[in-house]
Amino acid sequence: MSSARARGNRGGGGEGVDKVIEKLRKSGVFDSVCLSPVCHTESTVAEGNYYEAHQMYHSVCQRLVTQQKPADARALLYAGAVELLNANQIGSGSDLGLRMLDIYDSDLVPVDDASRGNVLAIFNAFKERQNTYCEDFVRRAVKWSSSESKPFGDQLLHHAMGSRYFEEKEYYNAEHHFVLGTADSAKALGRMAYQWSQEGYFEDAGYFIARGSLALLAQKRLQKAHAAYSTFLSALVDSRPQDVDTVLPFNPTTGTADSLTVTKHPLSNFVGMLLFVIQRDSRDEFLRLMQEYKAEIYGFDPYLAQLVERIAGVWFGLGPKKQANPMEELMKMFAAPK
Repeated sequence: MSSARARGNRGGGGEGVDKVIEKLRKSGVFDSVCLSPVCHTESTVAEGNYYEAHQMYHSVCQRLVTQQKPADARALLYAGAVELLNANQIGSGSDLGLRMLDIYDSDLVPVDDASRGNVLAIFNAFKERQNTYCEDFVRRAVKWSSSESKPFGDQLLHHAMGSRYFEEKEYYNAEHHFVLGTADSAKALGRMAYQWSQEGYFEDAGYFIARGSLALLAQKRLQKAHAAYSTFLSALVDSRPQDVDTVLPFNPTTGTADSLTVTKHPLSNFVGMLLFVIQRDSRDEFLRLMQEYKAEIYGFDPYLAQLVERIAGVWFGLGPKKQANPMEELMKMFAAPK
């Protein structure tokens, strides 16, 4: 197996072009005329005839769709996307990947280990992810994986993508996917926030965990926000004990002995106290906390301010009321009864 194909299969669980073609040949769905263009596609790619290879995949895929063999079409598109991306043909490779997702949608392909694995294999085959081709593919993949019960997309897909971005120190993209991911994603978010905080961007290391934890709280994911913060704090305490000022009891209202680790980083302290305040459902304490940290929140990054205002609304019913839209109200009057 070539090193290129091995890279293409990383994290995806898919098959290479040769295995796909062999299955198609054995299935009997191809006549020799239909199959022959694809048989030499790998050599066409090796010779640098990328445009010809791209057209071959599309042509044979269309024949398969016409023959009502969508599963074979999907398999061929997956293999072609990985093959061309391994050759660094990001435009052609992403195009085949997007076509595969189109068929996933039209065939109502469920999100399972196999389909998710193919999507991730294509994602991992992008040698550079900071480009519009990869970004479009990621957005389209997340949209395909979304449903009424998962409006933000499949959590395992987010976790895998976030982990790859984290590995490559693409912290903003990793943060986005971890926030929408699994319970393990929350812990990974905490580890990433600590690593990010040690790269010298800002003096307040708490800024990096504030971004992720507040985003989780804005979605009412309290347990995940707590997991992210606890993981970050543990890494900070273990690696930089000199950053810890003291540990204080936090006026426990239950049988648990709550405590707050106070550090030299104001935004870390803010997140820690906010988690306690939300757990206690104390609107008055939230307002006092906001007053105390107003400068850090509103004077540092508008993104943090937006998140905090969202938290104020979803947890405590605070914030400006939404203004009625006259046209929207008019349309409701004419809407058919449900």
